[in-house]
Amino acid sequence: MLLRPDAVVASVTEVTPELLRELGVRAVMVDLDDTLVPAGSELLEPLFRAWLSELVAAGFPVVILSNGERRRVERYARELGVRGLALVGKPFRHAFRRGLRLLGTPPHETAMVGDQLFTDVLGANLIGLRSVLVSPLSPGKLLHTRALRRLERRLLRRWQRDLAQLQGAGCDEPPKASPRLSTPPRRGWGLWPSCQ
Repeated sequence: MLLRPDAVVASVTEVTPELLRELGVRAVMVDLDDTLVPAGSELLEPLFRAWLSELVAAGFPVVILSNGERRRVERYARELGVRGLALVGKPFRHAFRRGLRLLGTPPHETAMVGDQLFTDVLGANLIGLRSVLVSPLSPGKLLHTRALRRLERRLLRRWQRDLAQLQGAGCDEPPKASPRLSTPPRRGWGLWPSCQ
């Protein structure tokens, strides 16, 4: 399903170089607002700066891929020493293609890390990227963002319930035939559609 991420974690700091290698990833696209910085805030926590530095030091090229305004994205990209793309138009494929051109990696070796199912995860899955959903840093200021967050929470609860039922039926391993879902995250939960 296009809305199901490959991994779900509480924070970007849980997206470690080891987890990325387990997912077969060599490069990372990361959302800005509510993933690295609370929407509307100017404060970048030192923890997130250290996380990004750790990825770059481990050899993972990183690009900020955001629907946010250009000045804001460029400022954070400069501050973090990575490249940034603003006003990209996620979830449309062209947005992710722009990121792939900057990174120079194929989709299946690239991860999109973001806080929204309907932009970050959907767009990543449409083009064949690995998708990692993180908990948002804020509930969102805009009315449509808050409405989407409620829908996202419902979907995530349903998927967690489905996974618990599969595991209760003896389905402790992901299906071998599904390369997109074959690697469960270190924390959080894998999203396995059925038991084989």
